[in-house]
Amino acid sequence: MQTVSNGIFDVGFGCQLSNDQIVLNPDHDWFRENLKPYYIVTKDYQYLFGSTQLGRRPDRAYYMVPEGYRLGKGQKPFDRERGKKLFEVVLRYLEEEKIPVIVQDGIQGEHGYEVGLRVTISVKNMHSAYIGWFGKLMVFPPKDNQHIDCWNFVIQESLPLKYVNEIRKFFPTFDPKEPITLYDFTDIDQNQRRVMSLRVDYFGGAYKKPNLTLVWNKAESDGYISYHAGMTTDRVIKGLSGTGKTTLTVGPELEQDDACVGKLIRNPETNKIEKVQLIGLEAASYAKSQDLGPKSPEWPGLMKSLEVDENGNRPVVLAQNIDCENVEYHFKKINGYTVKIPVVKPELKQGSLKCTRYHSSGTTNGRFIFLFSELNKDWGKDDTPRYLKTTVLSMKRFDLLDPMFRVTDPILATALDSSVESIITSAVAEQKPGTRVRSYAATDFMAREQCHQALLKLEMYRDLGLGLDGKLIFLVTNAGTIGEHDINGNQIRLRDKNGEFIPKIDRHTESILKNELGEIVFQGQGEKITVQDTKKLLDLGEHRKISSWIPHPVYGDSILLPNPKELEIKWGMKDFGIRFNRLKYYTVGQFIDFTLRDINERTQFLKNLFKGQECEAELDEVIHVWQKYRIPDPRTIENYYRKYYSSFGKYYSEF
Repeated sequence: MQTVSNGIFDVGFGCQLSNDQIVLNPDHDWFRENLKPYYIVTKDYQYLFGSTQLGRRPDRAYYMVPEGYRLGKGQKPFDRERGKKLFEVVLRYLEEEKIPVIVQDGIQGEHGYEVGLRVTISVKNMHSAYIGWFGKLMVFPPKDNQHIDCWNFVIQESLPLKYVNEIRKFFPTFDPKEPITLYDFTDIDQNQRRVMSLRVDYFGGAYKKPNLTLVWNKAESDGYISYHAGMTTDRVIKGLSGTGKTTLTVGPELEQDDACVGKLIRNPETNKIEKVQLIGLEAASYAKSQDLGPKSPEWPGLMKSLEVDENGNRPVVLAQNIDCENVEYHFKKINGYTVKIPVVKPELKQGSLKCTRYHSSGTTNGRFIFLFSELNKDWGKDDTPRYLKTTVLSMKRFDLLDPMFRVTDPILATALDSSVESIITSAVAEQKPGTRVRSYAATDFMAREQCHQALLKLEMYRDLGLGLDGKLIFLVTNAGTIGEHDINGNQIRLRDKNGEFIPKIDRHTESILKNELGEIVFQGQGEKITVQDTKKLLDLGEHRKISSWIPHPVYGDSILLPNPKELEIKWGMKDFGIRFNRLKYYTVGQFIDFTLRDINERTQFLKNLFKGQECEAELDEVIHVWQKYRIPDPRTIENYYRKYYSSFGKYYSEF
């Protein structure tokens, strides 16, 4: 254990704790033993935990920044003097009350951009230690004499009344029951960044997201591009939570499924960007379990726990908030603290995880952690730099968005990057699942104006080129469904011959599918874009296998679509043109209404996003790019879909 001469350990920012308070970098056996009351071991040997919070709380995250530093849209500032005092009181609480903690040192980032990290977690409520166990897998191991750049303090329990009263003298509205995450970037000129989470009982909100926010802020300050994205050897797939980043990335080429940075390599004479080196930030996947089954690409990671090595050891697979056979989730008071834990039903034995059932856990946001090296045996063994060749933006829409298209205009690509659309899942707490949202690609992971990253991406897209002869391919995929929702976002449900809505059937259990509230999920009229569809389209797009691209009916050559005829005849994507013909689900008038709504929403969002930011004028062409397009007349749209997306008959022969 690292100490100073008097047996005191400085965890950071003058917070000095005695050695008998601290467990430094505990191993798996320590977590197994000390967390026994809080987990069950499933039939398949995963360690299953629960948490009182089922998702992140970005609405309760605040930022302290230096004088003159400008935050971006949606980032909430916090008074510096008040915030400094709050940090001082909470760290003093750890000292004075001799709170037991675990301290974990680690590195966020692979070879090429390694950021030293220290996480201090109060384990007065021992359940909080599960956050450290999950984190042990997510972060690279510490190195001898590593430099610490970022600090994370996690205190899940309520503060004693005397500290609450002291805080209320300078922070009158402080609510000790409400979670709050406070970032301190006031010392970034000294390369010091810290974050503190109070009352946060969700790994993603206490550990993963805060750590990445600190490291991404450092990377952006160093001139890197930040990617909330999955990564293979030469591709990033970025998007909001629940848009398929992990699903579309896992496999034998997996390098990263959520967080990476791009290091710009410039020509020393012209200063133009010639290539972008990709660097992953995490060591493991914090993957969603929703709707997983044996055919899902993430399944091998979840089931790695069944394997036994020559020494009789199994890979550690940690799971959270997933339904499990013969298991219920109960609120229980342990050592004076109310926790949510999985409990085996009386006189039964725990079974396997049920990733398509959500009634017991109460959420579709079940998660599990497995090391990337469990799927990619060569992962981490080669320090050869990887360079970006394909960037993919994944959205989730249920109406008009194509399954996949290619963007050739750098301005339009930057606009799409800056205005990502998706459907909220339960991965983000305090927001209703199913709500349609639009956001900058990583808004709640940023702590600076969005305009700087947007300008950097625009420069990259222009320098590398997005055209058919360019160095970089920019693809957009839809992780949702075509034709499922009306323009108000309501599902257009199918009815049986008696006029009753038709329930969806769980493809794994063949029982009626229900959501996390126990409500029946019904079939809609739309056509689901399957994982197999998207993986096939990505393979064809990124490896330049598609020879026939057709201009978009509205956006022309700025957006190219793979010719459905080629997809069907040459690449075996049966009935693609019929399945994804918009006019099978909507009238031409409805098509136009959706398109006008998208143009207006995207433009207004970009205006609001960049309004008043330092680079607003430089991004004028990006902000207004959508307004330059004109809607064709109804007959032209109808003829387009009749030509390319209907039954092709004799035209097949050209392929």
